[in-house]
Amino acid sequence: MPISTDLLQAKQTISTRLLRAGLRGGAVAARRCLRISTAMARAGGNVHAVGIGKKITGGVATKETCVRIYVVQKLPAAMLSERDRLPDRIDGVATDVIESAPAFALGQTVTQKAPPKATKRAARKNIGTAQEACSDNRQAAQRPVVAGISIAHEDVTAGTLACFCRSTLADADPDQVLALSNNHVLADTNRAQLGDDLYQPGPADGGTPVDRIATLLRFQEIIADGQTPNRVDAAVGLLLPEIESRPEICTIGALEGMERGVEGMAVRKHGRTTGYTEGVITDEAYDALVGMDPADPSAVALFDDQLRIEVTPPFAAIGLGGDSGSLIVSLAAPRAVGLFFAGPESGVYGIANQMNDVMDALDIEPI
Repeated sequence: MPISTDLLQAKQTISTRLLRAGLRGGAVAARRCLRISTAMARAGGNVHAVGIGKKITGGVATKETCVRIYVVQKLPAAMLSERDRLPDRIDGVATDVIESAPAFALGQTVTQKAPPKATKRAARKNIGTAQEACSDNRQAAQRPVVAGISIAHEDVTAGTLACFCRSTLADADPDQVLALSNNHVLADTNRAQLGDDLYQPGPADGGTPVDRIATLLRFQEIIADGQTPNRVDAAVGLLLPEIESRPEICTIGALEGMERGVEGMAVRKHGRTTGYTEGVITDEAYDALVGMDPADPSAVALFDDQLRIEVTPPFAAIGLGGDSGSLIVSLAAPRAVGLFFAGPESGVYGIANQMNDVMDALDIEPI
């Protein structure tokens, strides 16, 4: 069901004001404070995201849809100054304040972390031996190449190949196969040049020039000033003619089109680090300040109208470092929903671009 105009307007009103304050207050780089006085002092710059989803009361989601305000640290209203208190309602629309860690782009990692055992078991319930091998070797070279495994620009550590696509531009060769992932995985967050080499596996997983499978074709620039809205973190590479590929995602299989992600939708993904995991979309139209470089607190990008996805049991994380670029797929049917690109260190939630925004930005369609 489409989000009402009243909800969208209320979200936009408070998102603009609070995320600007969060940027000034350094919310993305902040962590929970042990000292109450410190937490109170920075409460005015505590917000790092604003979304639309169900109001939570007593730890349980209600039926009421509201504007959800995400803060680094939640304090009782009585401890806050009048200026720092967040509104209970905006233009008649209810709000909900939720404590949550800020998100960072999750592509660049040197940790080859295995998924929790529960994740492996769940991923193997309904897949054959070939797909088990694909998942077990997701950080290794695989030929033919499939999606859901390690890939990266020659100067980046490692991320995940989302899926294979074709260009929709009028002069494009319909036989050319494109590999989709994030800008920060394939284009080194705007630093790459078109035509640069892309390795499978990524350099962090041992990829070298002999593992070149594609060249960078195009990417959507990310503006990391914390104020200019971005919609996608996306790039595509042109697969080399001699590289054989299979149009499927490891453990998930072939796609059957696209679907818009909506609140409450159960989804899945397969990524370079955590392999197969499942989650649920909790927020639509999610606006978030995202750290593009954990070593540089000033490198913050504002992403508007994203999907927020929380992990569901028995999985421990929806995604970790190296899972950036994973395709978010509906659990009900093999339809592409979003492009995963960011989350907190714990992986308890992740952020994904809406798939139709990715397709429009890069002039592509999934194979």
